[in-house]
Parts: sequence; C-alpha cells; structure tokens
Amino acid sequence: MKTMKMTFALFTLAICISGCASILGLEESTLMKIQKGMTQEEIVSILGQPIHRSFDHETEGWTYEKFFTKSPGITIIELGFEDEKLVFMDSYEKSPNPSVAVYPSIENNREVPYRPRPSVGNGMNERDFLSLYTKVESKPFKDDRLEMLRNGIGNRAMNCKQCIRMMSIFRFDDDKLEVLKILAPNISDRENYDEVIEALDFISSQEKAKKMLGIRSK
Repeated sequence: MKTMKMTFALFTLAICISGCASILGLEESTLMKIQKGMTQEEIVSILGQPIHRSFDHETEGWTYEKFFTKSPGITIIELGFEDEKLVFMDSYEKSPNPSVAVYPSIENNREVPYRPRPSVGNGMNERDFLSLYTKVESKPFKDDRLEMLRNGIGNRAMNCKQCIRMMSIFRFDDDKLEVLKILAPNISDRENYDEVIEALDFISSQEKAKKMLGIRSK
C-alpha cells in the first residue's frame, strides 16, 4: 500500500514539474540544440509536437509557438524537412501589436518593375514558401537562383520575414539586394521594412535597399 502511495506521489510530482516548466517557458539554449540534419523524432524530443504541419511534394513544414524564460512574448519557430531531415529553421518573436509606419508607394520607384501589389497581408503560406525557398536554394549558381525566384514568385505576397529568409540564401549584400529588387513589389507588410534593411551588413547597401523600397532618407 505504501509503495502504491509513493508511486502515485512521484507521478503527481512529475506532472507538476512538467506543468511548471510549461508555464515558466523553455530556456533560450533550447534552440541551440536544434541542428540541420536532425530527424523529426529528435526535434519532437526537444520541442514536442508542432501546433501546425504543412506538406508539399518536396518539403514538410512544422510550426511551434513557445514561451522562453527571458522573452516577454511568444516565439514562433518554423522548421522545414526533406526526407524527414531538418533543412530549414527560423524563429522570431510574435508581436501582438506591431507598429505601423507609412512609406511612399513603391511603384513610383523606377528601379523596381511594376507588378500589382498583393492584397494579402500575412505573406505566402508556409508550405508554398518552403517549396520556393528549397527550389531557389537547390540551384548551384547565383543567376539560376535569381531566375528561379523571379519565375516562382509571380504575384504572390511575401512578408518581410520571408523576404529576409530568401535573402539569407545569398552571402553577399549585392546578391541580397538583387533578391530584394525581385521581391520588393510583393512585400505585404510595409510597416516591417526596417527588418529587411537591418538584414544587410553595410550602410551603403541599406541606403540602396531604402531606395528600392521607396523610403526617403531623412
């Protein structure tokens, strides 16, 4: 009888500890445990089950919403798998009340070819984005990557986070600016332009990006 009571007490304690960990949030070091090439089982052992899954012919996307101990808000973690192996990860804090800034119309910038601006504000759905991202990244040469991106984007919306992720395929600012030139007319959340600009390393590149995005220097 005592053994059963002890077992029940330990089981209850384990549940309480698990619940407290969930409330307090994960440690920031948890994300550092995630490495490219991990299996889906290994990811589940670190983050648990995803809250959303999406499928494509080539990729599978997982989305998590997690609290971290030193972060005031919710952190979004997006993962992409091929053959059940991790090939992509992005994480960012979810802002409940994003600030809104007003910028000049981008279509007036002669450096960017005109295309009708997408009306969707949330960008491309994760499945379609991962599919395009993988196709662009798989090309061995820069010109082929840019051509794949140019042909693949069409008139679909892309938010600033996705634009930055696509730019990250390339190492140098000049190449990233070429990506931005293609995607600029499709960016749906103008209030986050600053994030795109900050993704560039040099001030001169940031100034060129502002010009592409129709932002007038003060």
